[in-house]
Amino acid sequence: MTLPMDVQRVVANTLVPDDNGKVALQRGPIVYCAEWKDNDGKTSNIIVTKTATFTPSYEASLLNGVMVLKADVKTVNVDEAAQTVTTGNKTMTAIPYYSWANRGKGEMTVWFPEQVKDVALLTK
Repeated sequence: MTLPMDVQRVVANTLVPDDNGKVALQRGPIVYCAEWKDNDGKTSNIIVTKTATFTPSYEASLLNGVMVLKADVKTVNVDEAAQTVTTGNKTMTAIPYYSWANRGKGEMTVWFPEQVKDVALLTK
């Protein structure tokens, strides 16, 4: 039996101010997240534009076999040495939410901004 499951964008509730303008990814009943291990060590810099198209693919060797989602997205890049902030392109990999935190410590994101509206400057 084949059950078609398109990737859906779940828009954050406007009553949650921290998630305004953000979307989560869902395929069938499964919510997805981006984890540091698959995304160059960082997930808080990913922007899932409205035109990003996700392609599901099964990866048997990842986390005992999972369906992942891949898409070309934008990222915000900070160059500390040059003191610049730019955006770039990359391929994002999202894994099922239930499978995260099995490959060490690092960033994980469920809610992704659809566009850059501002940049919050933080110090270490």
